[in-house]
Amino acid sequence: MQSKPGILQRGPVGVVVVVAHAVLIYAIATSLGIVEFPTAAPRMDAVIIDVPEETQSQPVPVIKPELAEPTLDRMPIEDTVPVVEVPVEEPAPAAITAPVSEPSPPQPVGETANMKVDRRVNPVYPPQSRRAGEEGVGVYRVLVDANGRPIDVEVLSSTGFPRLDEAAVTAIRKWVFQPAMQAGQPVESWTRVQVQFKLEQG
Repeated sequence: MQSKPGILQRGPVGVVVVVAHAVLIYAIATSLGIVEFPTAAPRMDAVIIDVPEETQSQPVPVIKPELAEPTLDRMPIEDTVPVVEVPVEEPAPAAITAPVSEPSPPQPVGETANMKVDRRVNPVYPPQSRRAGEEGVGVYRVLVDANGRPIDVEVLSSTGFPRLDEAAVTAIRKWVFQPAMQAGQPVESWTRVQVQFKLEQG
């Protein structure tokens, strides 16, 4: 028993029949909404976007200040020092205080005659005066302090020979007197002393 040949085995006619059936089935399915009819994809337009060039930061120009040139017409420099007046403050009046009364020291007596001598030093006879035979009597004024010490010696009457007077004054300065008394207190006083220079007869 021989089998019937298939549709595809019939040649080109069979292929056409199959395609026709497929198209018919697809059209029915599309009309019924079972299969959606493919729509064409929208056309895509390429747009070229210009990329802006990167702006390079330019350095900010530095503005240098213009220096004014020195002018010759300058004010003359005065070589003077300003005088500053300083107010003078008047000194405050000094407080007036009553003087404190102190006991006044005893006033020196003018002169005491015949003042006693506690210690007497004889003058040295100058050798030149001895050889020259100089002799004489001199009177000397002596200021004696409260302790009996001579303060000053003056020549009232010279012996006539400076060497003899000098020897007498040197010796009197070494004497010790009893000071003059006033109101029970020793005081300074002047007195007179007589010195005689006489050569011994050999």
